[in-house]
Amino acid sequence: MIMIFEEIVLYNFGIYKGRHVIELTPPSSQETIILMGGLNGSGKTTLLEALQLILYGKLSKHTNRASMNYLDYLRRMINYHADPHKGAALELQFRHFKDGKEESIRIHRLWHSIGKGLKERVEVKRNGVLDTVITEHWYEYVEEFIPSRIASLFFFDGEKIEAFAEQHKTTELLRTGIHALLGLDLVNRLSTDLLTVERKHKTQIQSQQDRAKITALEKEVKEFETQVNHVVQQKIDAVQLLKQLKNEQDQLKEDYRREGGELFDQREQIEAQSKMAKQKLYQAEEQLRELAAGEAPLLLIPDLLRDTEKQAILEQEAKMNRTLDEKLEERDATLLQLLGQHDTNSAALTAIQTFLEADKTERQQSLKTECYLNIEPAHFIRLQEAFLTQTQASAKTLMALAEQTADEVNSCERKMSGIPDPESLEGITVKLENTQLQINQAQFLIEAKEQEYQLVYKRLEHKQEELRQAYDAKTQEQFSEELTNRLLKHSDKVRGTLEKFRIAATKKHLEQLEALILESFQQLIRKDNFINDIQIDPDSYTLTLYTSAQDVLSPESLSAGERQLLAISVLWGLSRASGRPLPAIIDTPLSRLDGKHRQNLVDHYFHKASHQVILLSTDEEINKKYYRHLKPAIGREYHILYEDDKQSSVIKPGYFF
Repeated sequence: MIMIFEEIVLYNFGIYKGRHVIELTPPSSQETIILMGGLNGSGKTTLLEALQLILYGKLSKHTNRASMNYLDYLRRMINYHADPHKGAALELQFRHFKDGKEESIRIHRLWHSIGKGLKERVEVKRNGVLDTVITEHWYEYVEEFIPSRIASLFFFDGEKIEAFAEQHKTTELLRTGIHALLGLDLVNRLSTDLLTVERKHKTQIQSQQDRAKITALEKEVKEFETQVNHVVQQKIDAVQLLKQLKNEQDQLKEDYRREGGELFDQREQIEAQSKMAKQKLYQAEEQLRELAAGEAPLLLIPDLLRDTEKQAILEQEAKMNRTLDEKLEERDATLLQLLGQHDTNSAALTAIQTFLEADKTERQQSLKTECYLNIEPAHFIRLQEAFLTQTQASAKTLMALAEQTADEVNSCERKMSGIPDPESLEGITVKLENTQLQINQAQFLIEAKEQEYQLVYKRLEHKQEELRQAYDAKTQEQFSEELTNRLLKHSDKVRGTLEKFRIAATKKHLEQLEALILESFQQLIRKDNFINDIQIDPDSYTLTLYTSAQDVLSPESLSAGERQLLAISVLWGLSRASGRPLPAIIDTPLSRLDGKHRQNLVDHYFHKASHQVILLSTDEEINKKYYRHLKPAIGREYHILYEDDKQSSVIKPGYFF
């Protein structure tokens, strides 16, 4: 019996003013996730509450209702800014298969104020036509395909996973889940009813003295039951207060961030960064000044340097030629005289004269060079191209470093200018401190009430046992009426049979459940050869883990994240064991988990949790990274945000990113 939620409509419900329609049908079998994102307080949990309310009405068990009267709860859920006489309404359309046929169901639950009272009405359409029979018997009808006793396996708040991760909470979850799946809660109720009948008949045949003793014990039992209920209610109130305080704390932290509190907290770090950046900038500028005082300016006149070097070489040659000119003229004259005395060939003599005249002309030309530099060419050796290139590279590096460091200084100064005065944050800081103090007090109160509950409950159990023994002791002695005796005998026998049935049914299904939980845990933990077996004690419902070496591993020895994955595996295993392919709605899906275990849920759980998975998340849970991982499996995505001008949260297509 596959069930698909197709559409939900909210009208003046909770934080949603006016009419809001949300399409929930997955577009394909591979795109099963409906992702709905919103900040805390925007109305995500209200959607989960709406789904439970429209399906189960007065039987819904959402935590926001607690022990509140149902009509008072409906009145409170009418939008604050809406006319209470117009009231509120919820609609849900889904399709499922019944008796091999697909049918479409649309349930419309609406209510409004009438004077000091309130009127509620339910209408159910099947395949587009009003069905009065289903409307009249809706509670029986909804129990056929999604019994309220197993609804918590498919509609759950991720923040509760942290509580379920504790061993005693996991045990209670298993006990409740198994009893709900197998209908053992009905068996337990029947056993309790039979025991009540037995006590009633046993009381009728007690002596006056025994009757007084039993009456006193019954009074004590009733007083302890009242104490237990009182403590439970106090704990519920404390939990509600803690949730409210944490919401206030989240809002104060957001206000603190908007007012620049994060910058204020980082002011010493920013000041240190600014000081270091200024020091680096000063050093870079000092090195640039040293370059500027040295050879760096020569980078501006490379052509002039080359021309100057050439002029120095010419001047050096001119000076050398002046020194040699007179001696060379004397040598040339002596050479020609000697050649003439030795009857040298006239052609040869002419050639020699021509060569000497040309050499003289060249020397005379050099002597005309104007000498004004008076610099040795050797001074230009260290100003070769490679040296200037190196100097230029050093200058560029220092300039880039100075520019980068200047940007760092400017960035730090901008941040410093944005740091608010301590006085402007004092109000929020005081509120944050007071809220944290109240949170600590609420947490302490919850722990105290839990301890008080355990103490009072043990006393209650002790008195109940005394009462049972008192019943049994006198019953064995004074059975006087055959009819009563027969009734008690058969009632006891039936209770024994029911107990055997409970044990047999539990044992039969535990093996399947153990395998499903183990398979789910192995998929989520992703550690090879870590946990090889999981067993559930049929009496205490305590989980025992076994490693690949068959060593016993207590759940308490797991890390906090691993225990939370184990709790999720228990929920997943129970939902799979139910054999009902129902949609899964998960609020705050990654709450309280670290990055590694969040990644495991994203990779191996959400897209497998059901054929339709509705995730209600903040931007800090399913962030950009996890969103990219989930994207192939996301069929529809919405963004819930509160708009002041509309006095309502609105639901828009698209996620945060």
